[in-house]
Amino acid sequence: MIDRKELLLPPAEYNPSTNKIVIAGHHVNVGGPLPDLRKGEKLLTYTLSLCPVCYRLLPAIIFEKDEKVFIRKTCPEHGEFEELYYSDAKMYKRFLKYTEEGRGAKPYVPQVAPCPFNCGLCPRHLNHTALANLVATNRCDLSCWYCFFYAERVGYVYEPSLEQIRYMVRQLKKQGVTMAVQITGGEPTLREDLVEIVKILKDEGVTHIQLNTHGIKFAKLYFDLGFEKAVAYARSLRKAGINTVYLSFDGVTPRTNPKNHWEIPFILEVFRKAGMTSVVLVPTVIKGYNDSELGDIIRFAAKHMDVVRGVNFQPVSLTGMLKHEERKQLRVTIPDVIKWVEEQTNGEIYRDAWFPVPVAAKI
Repeated sequence: MIDRKELLLPPAEYNPSTNKIVIAGHHVNVGGPLPDLRKGEKLLTYTLSLCPVCYRLLPAIIFEKDEKVFIRKTCPEHGEFEELYYSDAKMYKRFLKYTEEGRGAKPYVPQVAPCPFNCGLCPRHLNHTALANLVATNRCDLSCWYCFFYAERVGYVYEPSLEQIRYMVRQLKKQGVTMAVQITGGEPTLREDLVEIVKILKDEGVTHIQLNTHGIKFAKLYFDLGFEKAVAYARSLRKAGINTVYLSFDGVTPRTNPKNHWEIPFILEVFRKAGMTSVVLVPTVIKGYNDSELGDIIRFAAKHMDVVRGVNFQPVSLTGMLKHEERKQLRVTIPDVIKWVEEQTNGEIYRDAWFPVPVAAKI
């Protein structure tokens, strides 16, 4: 039996008299002023957000201005923060039509603090988990400048044991829904017991298992030990239960995809031979960096349809301490990606062909 303290931070505690949340001895404030609307702005809805400096839980407004959608919040200590949410207000409103609450999950964590400080699914969650991310390690053998998961900055290694991973999956099972899990990191293939991790997930009833990877290990085995060794490793993962490989792929040139540009042909060759025929290419889209190659990425995927099943464009997550002007310069929203794909495929993939993918959908 695993003690919860060995695996997770102590649960949050909310003190209504001081209006503070205590997490592992750290005090987090709650509440702030409701931001004002200004001339030319239209209120769409209210939400909750966080101060990016002190993590105070704040009221926020989502509003329309100049045919775009923004979020604004005000921290009593650190001031106002405003971020672009959707660069196309019409698309935002169209997607809202498909908002649907699911049947909900069976909560397995008591609500002791406001979201997002209450770890796990509490009774307030109206939808179940669509795809759970299981972090196998925070280690990585690359140092991509835009990555939000940077073990060296954190200063410690996070690597749950096999027993802890089984415990995590059993907690997830308490939702009472069909489970899909993505093994992620860091770089999961750095773990020598990755096959055992996959077997545990399969043994616990996970019906769909994804592996999030940059694929370098498959190419390294190919170069160092030979093609058959690389295929054997990929085959062992496939046999253990991997259904889909979520393969990092930022562009079709060495400039936009320095991490694995030269290795990709060898990685796909290994997957073909190993029967790993459900690969999803995953570009991190960054404005001014690789936003001009989205059409080429789709065409590359189409050329390799025997193993590549799709492309999942992920707008870059700006989680660091960038200044507001820098965030504006780099920010990519979902409508941006849709617009660029339409332009770069000469309208073959048009903007109205896109739909949201909530846990529960009307479509």
